[in-house]
Amino acid sequence: MVPTSAPKHVLCPDPRYYQLLVQCSLLVIGCFSLAFSIPWQHMAAVLATALASQWLFLRHLQLPLQSLSAINTSLSITILLQAAHWGWLVLAAIIAIGSKFLVRHHGRHVFNPSNIGIVVVLLLTTDAWVTPGKWGQALWVGLVLAGAGLVWLLGWRQMLASLTFLLVYAVLLLGRALWLGDPWAIPLHQLQNGALLIFAFFMLSDPMTLPRAPAAKVAFGGGVAVLGWLLQYGWFIPNAFLYALALSSPLVPVLNLRFAGVSYHWPERSRV
Repeated sequence: MVPTSAPKHVLCPDPRYYQLLVQCSLLVIGCFSLAFSIPWQHMAAVLATALASQWLFLRHLQLPLQSLSAINTSLSITILLQAAHWGWLVLAAIIAIGSKFLVRHHGRHVFNPSNIGIVVVLLLTTDAWVTPGKWGQALWVGLVLAGAGLVWLLGWRQMLASLTFLLVYAVLLLGRALWLGDPWAIPLHQLQNGALLIFAFFMLSDPMTLPRAPAAKVAFGGGVAVLGWLLQYGWFIPNAFLYALALSSPLVPVLNLRFAGVSYHWPERSRV
């Protein structure tokens, strides 16, 4: 296990608190403004499962107890994943937290926790789904501003994967529209998708599962965009960006071997 003290270059507040604020705001807006049907029992079950799983692993490994990342993970699952039965949401939380401790390379987890939890459940059952358009286009300005706040907290170098993803994905959508002769309103409408922006700014940006070097972040973000675009418009797979990230994550250790860089650490004792 790597040392638990944060490096001296971490001077900003913990960005997970900012993510928590954005996630809670999205849930409030979704439930009270967009009339989402998210039973409180489902939210409570996912949160309790994530916290209990985190606590069990940390206690077993004799690591300092902390809960912030588990809360972030549970809220990401609640925001994006829907299911006919709460058990699938609980399973997603167990897989998400378990992946942080069980699938590791050189002391760091390989998969984005909420991403892999959601993707595995989507592959296991048709009773769980992600509705990318449920956020509509009404929130896109607010989500871009929230993403800009995360860029300010983490720094643009740390957000290179997210920024590259959005740029490459936008170019691909605009190129497809040009090839098909579609009006520009179609790709612009697709880029304003709330779920896409939530993914880009608050899932793909996870600094613990990104490559270390800036050049590797650019390559990774661009690769996820290309793969997601191919899955979406070549094979017509829904939720393609989620699958693209899960499929690309095992390449991060390879990129870290090819490109030298400094690992990011949360500004607190525990790194999981």
